[in-house]
Amino acid sequence: MDDIFEIEGSSLDESRKLVQSVTKLHDDQKLQGFFSNIGMTSGDYLHFQIPRNLVVVGDIHGDLNSLQKILDEFEWENYLQSEENVVLFLGDYIDRGQYSLEVVLSLCKLKYLFPNNVFLLRGNHEAFDYFPFSSFSFPEEIKAKFGNEGEEFYLKHIRTFFDSLFVFCEIDSFALLVHGGLPIVEDLKFFENYKFHLSKITVQKGLMEEILWNDPRELGKTRWLFSNRGLGKYFGKRVTDLWLNQTGCKFVIRGHEPCKGFKTDHESKVLTLFSSKQPYPKFESAFLKMSRDEILKTTDYKFKIDSFVKRI
Repeated sequence: MDDIFEIEGSSLDESRKLVQSVTKLHDDQKLQGFFSNIGMTSGDYLHFQIPRNLVVVGDIHGDLNSLQKILDEFEWENYLQSEENVVLFLGDYIDRGQYSLEVVLSLCKLKYLFPNNVFLLRGNHEAFDYFPFSSFSFPEEIKAKFGNEGEEFYLKHIRTFFDSLFVFCEIDSFALLVHGGLPIVEDLKFFENYKFHLSKITVQKGLMEEILWNDPRELGKTRWLFSNRGLGKYFGKRVTDLWLNQTGCKFVIRGHEPCKGFKTDHESKVLTLFSSKQPYPKFESAFLKMSRDEILKTTDYKFKIDSFVKRI
């Protein structure tokens, strides 16, 4: 098996070819519908039946060491031999840490080797061109590595790769998975065909902003408030309950917020995962790993979902 971390000395040409290959793979998957016995896509929307095993990883932010530890913890080479074992990354692969490009290339290689097991969601850091913010440094990192050609690599290939990422994932009767949070729905007719709306998130800027930038807060009877981030909103338990009731799911799994590896909100129905430690020394790195039997037990509320989070 190829070592996915043998990318530190990758040339610009090798990096370009890998990113182009995975972008095409994503584009093909978005069009093909069913890609395995348990998975299907429709544009930006990704859907699974309950997998045999599930791993979910939060924000990495250029922390190659945490990514390596997480992959080693669930023995990725053996784990990914079955297409009924799924690993899902929640976005924010870049910025903050020292190895953003290496993280992106490692994940691209993992996706290339296991296209029907490994899935990458888009984070707000992968959508800078839509929603600019001050701490975006990834293009400068690429330029420092590859010179002026690195700028072209970012503009022509990395941005296209970011546009190819999935934005919303649903696992049957179990969980909704996003980077940031649930969008505010004012018209309940949205849910009559919500999968269609979620297949076209990238062309609905307001919807994409909230999915990438929203955060859960304990708001009592208030449904939502504007966020102090300057983008997105704070969504309350009423929004969580609406989405879960309308989709038949029990939990929301998301990233976006630094924490001690994980935290829960809204009566433990919202699980936040954070998987980056090097850029955030005051916080912890963690991931979620569950079997099908464990997922079924949590959907019956016999166990709390955070029981299956592992700090590294």
